[in-house]
Amino acid sequence: MNIRKANERDIDSITEVVSLAFDAEQYLLGEKVIEATLVRELIHDNDVIVSLVAEDPQIIGHIFVSPVSLTPVMRLSCGQVAPLSVHPDQQTRGVGSSLMWAAIDESKANGLDALFLLGDPNYYRRFGFVPSNVDNVYRTTGQFQQLELNAGCIESVTTYAHLAPAFSRLGL
Repeated sequence: MNIRKANERDIDSITEVVSLAFDAEQYLLGEKVIEATLVRELIHDNDVIVSLVAEDPQIIGHIFVSPVSLTPVMRLSCGQVAPLSVHPDQQTRGVGSSLMWAAIDESKANGLDALFLLGDPNYYRRFGFVPSNVDNVYRTTGQFQQLELNAGCIESVTTYAHLAPAFSRLGL
């Protein structure tokens, strides 16, 4: 398996993998899986910090990190991990973990201070994510998580995380 930066030629393959990965959830926008639409809209809006694919030899997984802004404005650079997608035939084989570790490394290389995501704490704990106290649109406890890439950068701040506009346009 090879992990690399996604490029323009990958969008149809990425959309297919994302659609298949989230198909069982049946969260649709029209007839399209909403997470696939999210990826296309984030790319269209140029809200891309990290976009990586796993291939073997075709694309079997994808991970996306988009910008997060904080209010009150802080001098922090943050990202939202969403979606993380693995083709159903390739799940439980380490593809998602490999993509997550690569996205964390790429986020550090891009100078991000912290990452956020909405997901299963039992899965994301292995990467260092912990429940976030940062206020957010999800208003959930435990599912909205953070990973400080710059230790201590958000541990004692009161702020609100604003996701890229595509999330609110799609009701995510």
